[in-house]
Amino acid sequence: MQVGIGAAIAAQGVAQASSAAQAPSTGQAPAVTTPKLLKVDAYSRHLQWLRTPDDVAQAVIEMGYDGLDITVRPYPGHVDPTKVAQDLPPFVNAIRKHGIQVSTITCPITDADSPNAEQILQTASSLGITHYWWGTFRYDTSKPMIEQLDALKPRVEKLAALNAKYKMKAMYHTYEGDMTVGAAIWDFLYVLKNFDPAYVSFHYDVGHMVVAGGGNTWALNLRAAGPYVGGVSAKDYILEENLGINGGGPYAGQTLGGFGAAGAGGAGGRGGRGGAGRGNATPGAAPGTPPAGGNGAPSAAGAPAAAGNAAAAGDRENPASVQSGGANPTARAGAGPGGTGGRGAGGGRGGRGAPTGRGGGGAANPWRARAVPLGEGLANLPEVASILKEINFSGPIEIQAEYPNGGADNAQDKITLPREQVLGAMKRDLIVLRTAFGPSGLL
Repeated sequence: MQVGIGAAIAAQGVAQASSAAQAPSTGQAPAVTTPKLLKVDAYSRHLQWLRTPDDVAQAVIEMGYDGLDITVRPYPGHVDPTKVAQDLPPFVNAIRKHGIQVSTITCPITDADSPNAEQILQTASSLGITHYWWGTFRYDTSKPMIEQLDALKPRVEKLAALNAKYKMKAMYHTYEGDMTVGAAIWDFLYVLKNFDPAYVSFHYDVGHMVVAGGGNTWALNLRAAGPYVGGVSAKDYILEENLGINGGGPYAGQTLGGFGAAGAGGAGGRGGRGGAGRGNATPGAAPGTPPAGGNGAPSAAGAPAAAGNAAAAGDRENPASVQSGGANPTARAGAGPGGTGGRGAGGGRGGRGAPTGRGGGGAANPWRARAVPLGEGLANLPEVASILKEINFSGPIEIQAEYPNGGADNAQDKITLPREQVLGAMKRDLIVLRTAFGPSGLL
């Protein structure tokens, strides 16, 4: 069950008070330590509708952020990577003139051989910038995974050497997804463990990792990554059902609780409750044959995903592209995309008919992850803060505002909402993060 931010903060405060009350007295005052507070960066990708550094800086100040992660990407990025030596220094200096820190850039570096990689790192290092986004590798699912991870080690070694030359730390941004290296954390940790975390690390995306690591697995993964967590990106998602139905309602004579006549399911009905029979599979039947007692359509095999052990093309930060799940090639026999029958010989409850299947029927999974404002989704921010403190995380941390926000959410150079509304939404994210992280002493 997801714990609300307020409840989690309150519970954490009670636990701390209880622990203090039970601690034995030593007769000496405890040592007072003042941990260095983290600075929170805005992400200039969400401010690309502002083109001059002074305008960007003014927006950062209005929202109350401490720093700025600058996009060194092709237009509408703020700095063209092919002109980084000429354009990055004046942009950074103009931002800093307003009292805003710049320690991080986001740039298209996958490995040391990426176009403009050395020039980008040399220029950034000369400006005192220390961190940059790095990634992303993808699996070829037709080949053994460990062999592909082993093949990445020489590439990472070469990049680590380049980073050491310029005293830069690469932060590998983590995404969810069944073809993305690093979605499980442990896979890419297997690669990184051979190298110094001062030069190669994770950029731990809270939103993507909560989606990828359900059942609080994300917390285990974050602890496992430990010293290799070089930076954190805070954002949030919810899981929602997307059946693709517009309008409509119960059929005539239908009792409330399902669509279709009793014992029959519409297309993509809920497996077992009308969407497909729940009888036993027929002995000796071919794969996909409906079980006895039901007439579910045979399951369709999931289409193989596109392969490629290379950097992900384009910009994966668009929330419209974030999907949780895809075709299910291991559908249960009889749980077809639209069946009749139900429990035993057609006596089941009517399934919920839909154009896309539920219950593993071979059709696309209708559940997807959708970006929402920080604090409104699955991310347990107080627990994230507690673990970051436990692993001695020291930053940088930024907020990604990928929920619908007038075009600012997906890197547009123009917005369709009032300026104060767009900036206000991102300011609210910062307030939520500070509230959630407050008890940890990190912010």
